[in-house]
Amino acid sequence: MKAEKIILYLAGLLFLGTQWQCSESSGESQSASVPAKTENIRKFTTQSAEPQSIRHSISLTGRVVPQQKIDVVAQVQGIAENRRKPFEEGQTFRRGEVLLSLDDDEFRSNLAAQKSQFLASLVRIMSDLKLDYPTSFPVWNQYLKQLDINQSLSPLPEAENEQLRYFLSANNIFNLYHTIRSQEETLEKYTIRAPFTGAVTQAMIDAGGLVSSGVKLGEFIRTDQYEVQAAVSVEDLELVEVGQTIPLRSRSISGEWMGQVNRIGKRVDPATQSVSVYLLVAGEQLKEGMYLVGNLASRTYENAVEMPKEVLTRQNQVYVIEDSVVKLKNVTPLEYQEATVIVQGLAQNDQVITDLVTSPIQGITAVSK
Repeated sequence: MKAEKIILYLAGLLFLGTQWQCSESSGESQSASVPAKTENIRKFTTQSAEPQSIRHSISLTGRVVPQQKIDVVAQVQGIAENRRKPFEEGQTFRRGEVLLSLDDDEFRSNLAAQKSQFLASLVRIMSDLKLDYPTSFPVWNQYLKQLDINQSLSPLPEAENEQLRYFLSANNIFNLYHTIRSQEETLEKYTIRAPFTGAVTQAMIDAGGLVSSGVKLGEFIRTDQYEVQAAVSVEDLELVEVGQTIPLRSRSISGEWMGQVNRIGKRVDPATQSVSVYLLVAGEQLKEGMYLVGNLASRTYENAVEMPKEVLTRQNQVYVIEDSVVKLKNVTPLEYQEATVIVQGLAQNDQVITDLVTSPIQGITAVSK
């Protein structure tokens, strides 16, 4: 009886072992029949391409600079006079108005003394002129009568022959005349006048101060006409021509000003590959140093798509999802902007990957988010 129990116990163990082995085999078979998941499906942010005609303006930004700007410099020495319209920053002057004047009393007195000496010299030779050069005497006598030491000298009469010229030179007439004319020109330098309508942007002298010759006294700019200096890329330069008008505006103040292309630079900036373009512009609200923006010209691109600049590879390709697979597609870049690029070569509804966080890999399975 005991032997029978042992046999039954062993038979039970054998049966359980057989069942466990079958179950293990069945599990392995089931595992083999279910294909293992070899890759995860990736999700990317995409942009659906819609090729169309894109009209793109070429924007420019330029700084307002005076068309004319001068340093006010004295050519003589003297004391700055106090004037009703002072030479101060922000003060405006019309063309020909006195910007600054220096005390010229002493110089003017010396000039009057030289004119008196010249007048005396002419009086001394008149009797000899009447006897030796009777035909020239009336002309010189009339010149003498009109001479006023308080007025600028008139040009000397012409000497009708060499003998008269020698006679006048021997009596120091020419030397005195040209010395006085030189002094008269120096006297004019004691008064500095505005060469154009404008404003003082820097003043470095006060009334009563000593002014030395050759020292800068301030700056004066033209205010009825400015220039806007802007940079245009080399590829867009063909759209610019002298005389072209462009509306300009400021981001800081309201208003619009018409700028006219005045000149185009001849040098390409090696760092930016751009050329300076200068536009004439006028307006009371304009100030030196402010910035104006405008649209210089425009282009039209057919069957084009504008997208973020970062999606374009160095080989001028973009990643697209086609049939749930990431692929590279060749495109033709047409124009680069600050943050975008305009390209051709994409078909309608192409799903361009624009995800800048997760880098796409060609050939993997992917879908759009």
